[in-house]
Amino acid sequence: MLVLLLGALFGWLALGRPLTRGVRVAAFALLVAAAVAYPNFGVFHPGRGHIHYWDVYHYFMGGKYLPELGYTHLYEATYVAGREMGALADATAIRDLTTYDFRDPRTLDAAAVRARFTPERWQAFKRDLAFIGNHIREWPGPLLDRGYNDPPPRAQLLHLLVGPVRATLTSLTLLTAIDYALVVIALIVVWRTFGAVPAALAFAFFWLSFFARFDFIGGALLRWDWIVALLLAVAALARGRPVLAGLGFAYAALARIFPAVFLLPLAIKWAQARWRGERAHDLGRCLATAAASVVVVAVVLLAAGESRTFAMDYVTKIQRHSREAATNSVGLPVLLVFQRAPWRINAEGGVFVTEGDALAAQPSPTLMRIVAGVALLLAVPLILAASPVVGLMYAVPLVFWGVAATGYYYSFLVLLVLLPWHDGSPDRVRWLEMTLLTAMMAVNYAREAISPDLVPLYHGASLGLAVFFVVWLAFEYARLLSPTAARE
Repeated sequence: MLVLLLGALFGWLALGRPLTRGVRVAAFALLVAAAVAYPNFGVFHPGRGHIHYWDVYHYFMGGKYLPELGYTHLYEATYVAGREMGALADATAIRDLTTYDFRDPRTLDAAAVRARFTPERWQAFKRDLAFIGNHIREWPGPLLDRGYNDPPPRAQLLHLLVGPVRATLTSLTLLTAIDYALVVIALIVVWRTFGAVPAALAFAFFWLSFFARFDFIGGALLRWDWIVALLLAVAALARGRPVLAGLGFAYAALARIFPAVFLLPLAIKWAQARWRGERAHDLGRCLATAAASVVVVAVVLLAAGESRTFAMDYVTKIQRHSREAATNSVGLPVLLVFQRAPWRINAEGGVFVTEGDALAAQPSPTLMRIVAGVALLLAVPLILAASPVVGLMYAVPLVFWGVAATGYYYSFLVLLVLLPWHDGSPDRVRWLEMTLLTAMMAVNYAREAISPDLVPLYHGASLGLAVFFVVWLAFEYARLLSPTAARE
């Protein structure tokens, strides 16, 4: 209902209605309602509480015990520790994180697994696992997941954060609350930078997101730091703080890699200014700061022997990981996979695609590079015509066309609601774009209410985004070719 109300408000403004006091009140009311609705109106995870223990298992255990586990031994250690504690007797398969194939855990060398730990650390591992594991109902399901996949800089940061912490209800509550504090900080900064109404509408959209809602990512461990860094970078750039902006973009890229694409519009704008003989001082400082930050972090990690090993392990693992088409991923590559792969019905009537079929249906890397290149070429004229801040939003569809990303990453769709405000109140075309985006979100919720099967749900979500981005691009070119008509 709230999604429909937000879409109706966007639609009202798309009709050319002014931002009256009533509209402002409605925007703020939707912000408050969305904030209350985000944690499922205080229900959190029904029957499970406020902590997403499946996710916390991967991020807390993977981060705290990074020196012993690296990127490939979490499930092995979990199985061995679980059997020592009398659990996981029904686990007949675990995912081998070096190959992503399933293996019989009974073939593990338990002594070799324990040898990766000191006796004290092994006891601590079992103690933390016992607390977290007792809150997960789906065992041995987590052992079939895809492991802990933070990039090395982010993994080292998380290790420093959780390394000295024992897993308890209090400690995990405080750790998972960091995300909420970060989002509130982002809201305040965006409010002060773009204004009250833009912040209210953007964060109402953010908290009502189909892709990034509490069910999927709420109560997890430090999952929002990258989007907060991205929003703070945008705000800093809008306020003429290029160094802070560069640091924000660098953090987002180091934390999740794909946000590096948001530097492309800035690089294009910088090149445009230099071509014209302009200095583009702020853009240059922003890009230089971002590049220098990434290089410094990379050098520091590579200079440390253990960190260098983690980095190489990560590269190997993520190459394998990127070939997997997870059912909760969004993007053109995964859309093509689930369009081509045969859908099957399990004994319970649920729809699924086997990993073998999904792997066989992977699109050609050459094709995906061509599509990404065409998408970038189509974005260039729009970027050149926009201000640097507004031009950032043309990086949003580039992620969709080039990458299969986990659904919650599409929280960055909030930029399509926020960035048009930088040059003043959005025109009717932009309001219409926001209306369509929100309508697509409402359709996804409706489809989920009919059937929660992830394969058709996320396939439909990717298909909807593909259609939206094509229409959105057409509207943006219409604005470019007829800017006066867009405001009438």
